[in-house]
Amino acid sequence: NHLTRSMASASIRASASLAQRVAVVTVAVTATHAFKHNVAEFTLCEGPSMMPTFHAQGDIVVVNHTVARGNADDVHVGDVVVAKSPTTPGGNVCKRIMAKEGSEVRIFSETGNTIRRRKGETPKTFVVPRGHVWLQGDNVNNSSDSREYGPVPVALLKGRVDYRVFPFAYYGAVERRIPISWVKAGFVDDERLDVVSA
Repeated sequence: NHLTRSMASASIRASASLAQRVAVVTVAVTATHAFKHNVAEFTLCEGPSMMPTFHAQGDIVVVNHTVARGNADDVHVGDVVVAKSPTTPGGNVCKRIMAKEGSEVRIFSETGNTIRRRKGETPKTFVVPRGHVWLQGDNVNNSSDSREYGPVPVALLKGRVDYRVFPFAYYGAVERRIPISWVKAGFVDDERLDVVSA
């Protein structure tokens, strides 16, 4: 009888220990998931569209989900953001905000994969609609962006890119700026916005 009680007690302790471990793992997984989706996460930003800001082979960045998530008031022209891809289900895009709702956007004719302002050419202009932003890559000659898929609904914004953590040689904050490539291509006037060479 004593042996039976002793075995039952050991079984209860083992069950309690297992339950505690399961609870700890469950809390850790839930907290990690909540942090990743609501606070910040590491993301790989790769491809040529954001060169020279990011490397084509891919940079690991920190996406801040506490800003930009479906709210245009949290982001500014020049911020780099991650958004759900408007064209690829389940995909993301990493681009810079060129214009917000109510801003006029100028687009020049496209020749091959190069955007150039032709002498005397009048650009197409339109106003970014309410609840949308205009996303564009820093590498204007090699970027699939709002010039291709149009203004992006603010609801697709996932967060602002605040830091690059890899490659380690380029670790640091990601600046809000206007690439000189946008000015040279005629998308923005350097008189209207602060321009930093890219």
